[in-house]
Amino acid sequence: MTNKVFSLINYIGHKSKIIDVILDNVPETLDGVFWDIFSGSSVVGLSTQFERVKFVDNNPHLQNLYLNLQDPDFIQTLESLINKYSLTNTTRKPRAEYLKDPNIGTCTWQGKTVSNMHLDQLNKKGYMSLLSDYNANQYKDLEKACAYMILTIYGRNSNVTTKKDGTLTGGVGPLDFSPKTKQKYNRHLEVMKGRQLDWVLGSFKDIEPTKDDFVYLDPPYLASGFKYSGWTEEDEKDLLDWIDNLPCEWALSNVFTSGTTNNSILYNWAQNHTVIKIDKNYRKWAAKGKSTAKRKNKKNEEVLILK
Repeated sequence: MTNKVFSLINYIGHKSKIIDVILDNVPETLDGVFWDIFSGSSVVGLSTQFERVKFVDNNPHLQNLYLNLQDPDFIQTLESLINKYSLTNTTRKPRAEYLKDPNIGTCTWQGKTVSNMHLDQLNKKGYMSLLSDYNANQYKDLEKACAYMILTIYGRNSNVTTKKDGTLTGGVGPLDFSPKTKQKYNRHLEVMKGRQLDWVLGSFKDIEPTKDDFVYLDPPYLASGFKYSGWTEEDEKDLLDWIDNLPCEWALSNVFTSGTTNNSILYNWAQNHTVIKIDKNYRKWAAKGKSTAKRKNKKNEEVLILK
């Protein structure tokens, strides 16, 4: 039976769509620890068959979420917060029933005013109230984990951004806690059961893998155009030097090219390693508007680099 999971919160950059390529290039067995560095949504580490996995990321909100995911009171706490802030919950009430609400309003589509088919107007007030309370540190541990999950899945583009001061910012989106999301949560519990899993808050510089381990890395992509909390060329060089000094096997996800932007540092370094090119287009994140066609047709030279 495979352990493959899809990102629980559609976290930006998750590897659900290329997980088969990654899993085909990790060992079938492992005496040591599987390290998932820049773990994000933890999709890669959870999808392996290994008993011992350590997830390393510098996002404290995200790490706290996964640390608490197996708490038996997780769903009860999550739904309690959803009710507290009067948010929609389509695991309890069909989406079609919510859309009958007269407060849902209209929107403009292709120059015409049509009925709004999203839940954002119903959730906007409660969402912003929860965001404010979260930033005021009203929640800890399990409640904080549930609040972060709500802010993410209800957020615009399934995303809430961490600012430099550590607080969160974002706007409400069209989705909510749905049957599909609950199904993904249950799937996560299945693959987590009986394993030694640990979520570590930190960076690659904080860990020391052994020769019996395997390290998978999914760092910020310099060529992507996103800033990723200030990831720089110096950070890129430091990471590549660190990888070259690993005592074990490893795999690195990245892109050589995104649109018209190239990562020459990575490309030149990779010439001394094995490069697997990945043919995958990501179309669904494009927003509606004039730039949609450009984003849909944006070409990424995505790669998996091996020792």
